[in-house]
Amino acid sequence: MTNDIHPGARQLAFHAVIVLALGMISGYLWGNTMADPDATLTRAAAWRLAHIEGFANGVLMLVIALSYSLVQPNVKAELLIRYGMIIVGYSNILASIYGGIFDARGTLPNAQSSVHDLAVFFGFMPGVIAIFVVLGAMASSLRKTAA
Repeated sequence: MTNDIHPGARQLAFHAVIVLALGMISGYLWGNTMADPDATLTRAAAWRLAHIEGFANGVLMLVIALSYSLVQPNVKAELLIRYGMIIVGYSNILASIYGGIFDARGTLPNAQSSVHDLAVFFGFMPGVIAIFVVLGAMASSLRKTAA
């Protein structure tokens, strides 16, 4: 094993594995919910979402960690990418798990939204904002690399 692995990429990969594990645990809970005759369809859908969020975000985090040598971010961009993706991963998986626990959806707030619906919606927002920051930092780094 070589020592040329960027420490930020290694840290991001570490958190990716945690997000993936949380997604796999959510999949187990989704399966249990589907087997429960008293469970609501919305609760099963919430656990399915949590499972998919954990998998998709964990894999995205790993892909971005593995792309460091291609992107070659400067110090500022690297910090934005690394911590932005950590926020994306945890924001999405934790909001999704919360939705599964409380049978809540993260739909746009309206007059009928419960406090749990609002918690899921606003729980996703840091990740939604952070992914655009990450993509901007990556695009900027790639543009400078290509020039």
